[in-house]
Amino acid sequence: MVKIVYVGFGIVSQGLAEIILRNKSVLPLAKNLKIQTVGILDIMKGSKIDANGINMHDVLTNANNDDYSLLSENILDIPKAIQEIDADIIIEASFTDIKTGQPAISHIETALNSGKHVVTTNKGPFAVAHEHIINLAKLKGKMVAIEGTVMSGTPIINVLNNGLLGSDITAVSGIMNGTSNYILSKMELGMSYNDALSQAQKLGYAEADPTSDVEGLDTLAKVMILANVVFDVQLIQEDIEVKGISKITLSDVKEAAANNKRWKLTGSVWKDQEGMVHGLVCPKLISMNDSLYGISDATNALKITSSILGDTTIVGAGAGKIETGFALYNDIISIVNR
Repeated sequence: MVKIVYVGFGIVSQGLAEIILRNKSVLPLAKNLKIQTVGILDIMKGSKIDANGINMHDVLTNANNDDYSLLSENILDIPKAIQEIDADIIIEASFTDIKTGQPAISHIETALNSGKHVVTTNKGPFAVAHEHIINLAKLKGKMVAIEGTVMSGTPIINVLNNGLLGSDITAVSGIMNGTSNYILSKMELGMSYNDALSQAQKLGYAEADPTSDVEGLDTLAKVMILANVVFDVQLIQEDIEVKGISKITLSDVKEAAANNKRWKLTGSVWKDQEGMVHGLVCPKLISMNDSLYGISDATNALKITSSILGDTTIVGAGAGKIETGFALYNDIISIVNR
């Protein structure tokens, strides 16, 4: 039995819970291990701890109607609960300040210090404290899996860490935010910025407060994560120029189309000839001969440039409840497998 605890029970956690239920809680491994949820910790929605396992079918059924009455416990000290609960893996999916990485950093630290693995899609901690967290995990002999932090359910961290190991990567750039790409795609069809944003919110791509997505902060965090993963360098937010898409008008989009170009919010991290690592987030005009030109709606794409392979482009889902939930699910499998 693999015991898990959700820290934060929003869209992403619910996506994971749906996948687990769909697979009848059985992991696709030769061991035929089952996943059992023993805790849900959410300051806003409510909490529940049950060593015998929580009935996730009932919890999810209610959650689909925005009813969280089954999460009847009021637990405010989340780190204390993480420390005390008997579990194998903590699913860290709380709302986090991208600039400070809190409160997720303290959640992750507590989990590792109390002998638990961590699976997360939370970007903040790995944008600002990647080295600290990875070193703590090594010290405690536990794993931290972060596949969903950059491209939702599309595997990119494992590709960078394993598949392209030794290729001498010099740059990574691309479309890393499904919400902004969805909005720009709909504007190309004549929809206004506000209407496209509203539709993205209805589909669950954008939060009620879309600032992080449309002003480039989400992409900024991903650029910082990639700097750590690819180049082992901690970039400082203040040194990275960041511009979002909120000032791009319908006329800007139409003018670009008339010139066979498209606006895309891109994030880039690269190493210059002196070995210095840089980052940039901004809207760019993409021409038809660029591999990013055809990336539309909530799809993401990363172009990885290396000395040996040249450009390798990876395309996949960049947003969505089930897609991001799958990244968590896949990380659970990888931890159990190892």
